[in-house]
Amino acid sequence: MPIFVLGLQRSGTTLAANLLAAQPGVAAVAAERHHGVHESIFFSHFAPAMEPWPSAGWRADAAGDFLRSEYYQLCGLSRRWGEQAAEASASPAELFCRVMEALSQRQNAMAWVEKSPHHTLLGPDIAKAVPRALFLCVSRGNPGFLRSRLWSYGRRPPSYPRRALLIGRACASNVFHQRCMRQLQRQLGRKRVFLADYETLRADPGKVLAPVLAAAGLEADSIRQPEYAPNSSFASRDQRKQALTAADLAVAKAAQLIAYGVPQTLLAAAQRRRASRRPADFPVWVWPATVNGPPAGRLVPGSGRVRRKP
Repeated sequence: MPIFVLGLQRSGTTLAANLLAAQPGVAAVAAERHHGVHESIFFSHFAPAMEPWPSAGWRADAAGDFLRSEYYQLCGLSRRWGEQAAEASASPAELFCRVMEALSQRQNAMAWVEKSPHHTLLGPDIAKAVPRALFLCVSRGNPGFLRSRLWSYGRRPPSYPRRALLIGRACASNVFHQRCMRQLQRQLGRKRVFLADYETLRADPGKVLAPVLAAAGLEADSIRQPEYAPNSSFASRDQRKQALTAADLAVAKAAQLIAYGVPQTLLAAAQRRRASRRPADFPVWVWPATVNGPPAGRLVPGSGRVRRKP
């Protein structure tokens, strides 16, 4: 049974995926260097580069970059197996499911979990491509979300007025993505889409996970904790001293109120404009560090390949 974890970056998706992966019967692609469950970015990055999906005989080549990715290599499947799976698949989504089902068999699991924040806005497309999929959608309140966004990965937030702009955009994005996840639940129903907030996930993970595991046909009598350390932005003492100022909180509250008053169609248009200005690059962590895989390259829609940067 496929389980996809959706949610904005720094909203708790890693915690949710690691909790699911820690439960008996749930398979996942994970590694310590990725803080647990690894992101496939399959439907956001790899699948578009494979379209249009070619006829048999050319599919292994179209899937070549995915088969070179660290995600695939962490599955423990051979390149030859992946090429055969690609040739036997009628779509990129079917290839991904074949890979994950093979992983589940290797881990003696009934379900598998995948998490990629890049997939959050693709929920309807994934649901259509993977009809049996379940979705755990994680959101986070603005104070914790903003604090993590401003200081995560060693960042230092800029001074005002640029800082106010970053906070406003983050709050609007948070509102927009939360609406998208609620809309996905309305479209697919509460038996397939489960909404959760980060705060409850931390305080009472069983309350969040039990319905998801039950829908996947698994028991949830005793929730096991993840074997991986939290991917926290505030692990050190100095980091824990960092806090939002009164001005930050005031800007965040105002931005949230404004975003709530903006129709979703307008927020979606703004999201599309921002996305169109960003090159669709592959993050460098997609490729194994020990292999000379393709550098972060721009997707060439319909080419089945990645355009290398000069």
